Amino acid sequence: MPRGRSNMPSSSTSHIKEDSSPGDVLSPAGSEESTMDRKKATHLRCERQRREAINNGYNELKELLPPSMTAMGCKTTNAAILFRAYDYMKQLEGENSAADQEMIQLQAQVSALRMIAQQYETMTADAPLTSNASPQAKMLQVLLEECFTSFAEEVDPSSYEAITRTLLQWTETLENDVQNTVAKMTAVPFKKPRR
Repeated sequence: MPRGRSNMPSSSTSHIKEDSSPGDVLSPAGSEESTMDRKKATHLRCERQRREAINNGYNELKELLPPSMTAMGCKTTNAAILFRAYDYMKQLEGENSAADQEMIQLQAQVSALRMIAQQYETMTADAPLTSNASPQAKMLQVLLEECFTSFAEEVDPSSYEAITRTLLQWTETLENDVQNTVAKMTAVPFKKPRR
């Protein structure tokens, strides 16, 4: 028979604690003790769940950090995770601020290019190419028209991302376009107007 158990039938043990010694009968103080034990067990369970939730949060935060922000070969403490997360957030804020500044600059450049294009269109509409223009003026006009045409075709002003992507691509291909245009102009020489 197990130690600490009574030989009494089960019907007579309803007033005895399961883990009590023989002859222990619950008194009003015993019921208070039982309530205290339940409260303590509930408190311990809640505290364990709270600790588990905190540890899970630290683990998730640690996984969000890039490898460059984690220490190699060392156990990372929760405090270290918080410090690294703070540093990483500051780094991201700086990068975001720099991207905002770049966006402002690119928007200004796009506005300037639009103004130049609009002025060029107005200027060419007002002063059509005449036979009296010098070969240099004719060549410059052809070159600018080619540049404007490729700009209008290749630069997408619909959004910031589209502008930066397409404007950079356009500037990279601009040199080739200019060389092709110059090659065309030199292949068919411009005639000097007669005086």
